[in-house]
Amino acid sequence: MTNTSTINKIRHRENYQFDTSIAGEADEFAALVSHELRTPLTSIRGALSLLLSGKLGTISDRGKKLLELAVKNTDRLVRLTAAIESDREIQVNIISAAAMARYQLEKELQLALEREQFQLHYQPIVSLETNKISGFEALVRWQHPRRGLVSPAEFIPLAERTGLIEPLGTWVLDKACRQLYSWQQEFGCNPALTMSVNLSSLQLSQPNLVEQVQEILQKTNLATSSLRLEITESAIMENKTNAILTLHQLKTLGIQLYMDDFGTGYSSLSRLHELPIDLMKIDRSFVSQKKWDIIRAIMILASSLGLEVIAEGVETAEEVAELKKLGCKQGQGYFYSKPVDDRAAAALIAMQLE
Repeated sequence: MTNTSTINKIRHRENYQFDTSIAGEADEFAALVSHELRTPLTSIRGALSLLLSGKLGTISDRGKKLLELAVKNTDRLVRLTAAIESDREIQVNIISAAAMARYQLEKELQLALEREQFQLHYQPIVSLETNKISGFEALVRWQHPRRGLVSPAEFIPLAERTGLIEPLGTWVLDKACRQLYSWQQEFGCNPALTMSVNLSSLQLSQPNLVEQVQEILQKTNLATSSLRLEITESAIMENKTNAILTLHQLKTLGIQLYMDDFGTGYSSLSRLHELPIDLMKIDRSFVSQKKWDIIRAIMILASSLGLEVIAEGVETAEEVAELKKLGCKQGQGYFYSKPVDDRAAAALIAMQLE
């Protein structure tokens, strides 16, 4: 039987002061690898020895020879695990630099929430007609103590693989709701500013997600009508039945639901009307590549379903003009502002009220 408690201690030791040297990391990584090998090998060797003893019945001569060969090979593998633990040169040879980097990043990610290394940046969502900010999308950033800002493209997939996306997602939602409520109290915009927060597929599969969202809204005093939750097509399709049920429950709370990066996933257009979404976000790739025909088709589809549209990745006045011609009313992108911290975002809000 695998000693899962030992493995968990190696992987998730609380308040563990990790050695930052490559040698120290290699030692710990090698210990984990050798443990994963040694435990099942020891069990296999014991089972083979029991068979050879004849206590479970007679075995043919050919069977004995095969079992003896298996025991010898198992012994060799057990000795290999011991060598991995004790020989630094072997560790360096079997552990690539890329594997070590991933292992190091995973460990640091586990401590990042506890050490408050994450922060939110906010990108405005703007009316193409008035250039007024209607809301923001909250985007998480990792302020690494040595590497500076780590790209979400690097740490979000890692957070999803390790399950850390769930506590991280909860932190993002709570922080974003608190920030929006603070801005609403400070600036009193009419209509009220909104906040968009992304949900991962793992969050969407959480059985208590609706209760969690409701609790955060109550704690932060934010009106449900001010919150937008963004979900990708792929996140919905990974567990469609449960995802749609959860989305309907969120919708019942009064929260608006956005489908993010529309056109890049794999949803069935014939089933799109079943999804309780309020808005489609046109993926930035269609805007940057000037695929106006595709954008026009998305606009027509959205209109037929009674949905609003936001164009992402808007970077030039020419793109704004083309989108307005197509009837798109909202956009976000570097033309208006890159994602900025809370102070810079507050300055943008104050500027439009002058």
